[in-house]
Amino acid sequence: MKIDRPHIGVVPLRDIPLEILVQKLKWCLSGFCLLITGMLPMGAVAQITEPLLPLLPGPAPPSAPEAPAATPSLSAAGQTVTGRSRPEFNPLGLHLGEFFWYPRAELDEGYNSNIFATTTSPTSDLITAFSPSFDLVSIFPRSSFDLSGSATFQDFAAHPSQNTQTGTVSASGGLGITSGSSLYANAQVLHPYISYGSPNSPSDIAEPVTYWNYLARVGYMQGGRRISYGVDFGVAAAQYNAAPLVGGGVSPQSSQNSLISDAALHASYEIMPDYLGYIRIDGSRTSYLRAVSANSTIYRIDFGLQILPRHVIFGNVYAGYLIQNYTQSSPGSTPFPDYGGELVWTVTTLTTLTFDGLRTFYTGTPSSGTTITTGPAGNGYLVSSVGVRADHELLRNLLLTFNATYENDNFQGITRTDNVFGAGAGVTYLINRYLFLGGSFNYYQRSSTFAGASFNQDVVMLRVGTQF
Repeated sequence: MKIDRPHIGVVPLRDIPLEILVQKLKWCLSGFCLLITGMLPMGAVAQITEPLLPLLPGPAPPSAPEAPAATPSLSAAGQTVTGRSRPEFNPLGLHLGEFFWYPRAELDEGYNSNIFATTTSPTSDLITAFSPSFDLVSIFPRSSFDLSGSATFQDFAAHPSQNTQTGTVSASGGLGITSGSSLYANAQVLHPYISYGSPNSPSDIAEPVTYWNYLARVGYMQGGRRISYGVDFGVAAAQYNAAPLVGGGVSPQSSQNSLISDAALHASYEIMPDYLGYIRIDGSRTSYLRAVSANSTIYRIDFGLQILPRHVIFGNVYAGYLIQNYTQSSPGSTPFPDYGGELVWTVTTLTTLTFDGLRTFYTGTPSSGTTITTGPAGNGYLVSSVGVRADHELLRNLLLTFNATYENDNFQGITRTDNVFGAGAGVTYLINRYLFLGGSFNYYQRSSTFAGASFNQDVVMLRVGTQF
């Protein structure tokens, strides 16, 4: 749910017995969420809001280009259906000195028609997921420090060996130096799993592969001028756990352990008010700790246009060039045109359309520490994806969502091409500021030239959640 950054002048509820009871419930839920997330190491990525859907495999790719100019507050034209403030339904939070604490918990009941993502003889199951989470939002005048965390516990009714426990913790902060310049940083830790059907998932495992992902980024931004610029540096490390095999034994996954370092320069020019042209130059290096011959570098240069959110259509689009070079000479260099971005169209005050696209490399999963013996994903693959999402406010507290995505995976070093299609619909019903209901249906199809990699999957989910 949407969380507005609060102001110091907010007065907590008191003096009325019913409200005192609600306050006590808030503290109980807050303590429980803190207990759950306290079991995770410090750091994280965004919350897992759809635990039954496939998670992205491997370490996160370098960030897509973004114009560095500061974004002003949304005007009426720039407000989306899901981003619009609803004071009567937004959580109040707990006022803790210079912070506000927002605890949440969700209970999902889902049905997955093909939990192992097989081509034939699919296996279905009912899945119960419990997801506590929290956000700690600062209200400092010139700086910020925000902390968030979540955990998701999945329980399979007929296949308990597939139960998973995932979690994230994320910290971010910023420091204003002048009215137009600032330093920012974030640190993240993620403990997810690789879902069946992912190109990076081994074919003979009895349980999903789990791993730890550690990320950190720091940067400087100079905005508020006709010409703005910035620089940022990042690092991501992935540590994979061994997976049990069908029939006994374990499959070591340490050959996938990797370190990704990334640096980027970006600059923008205000062509006219609210329209900024920008350039971003980015370079990253992927180093495998036990398969050094599979190391690679990726370079990209992109030119783009950002439209600030004071218009009916806003967002950013970019196009450019990217190239991947392998340390080992046999795969050689792979150049491709680059593109991406996101455009939001506020069709009416009740309907929002969002279009997005991305092209990037995912690294491979080498199975040998001395040569590039291809793992499930070969020597990596180029992902080209586009998507559209429609959000409609049927009632003030009843929101409908429809989405469709298409993805092409072009594998390097092996003969394989995948086409992935997804579509879904969802509904969210806000009962009050403390309780909401939801439901969704998602269809997922992967068509692959690689034998045994094609599958269809239907996921139905019902949700009840609470927030404070």
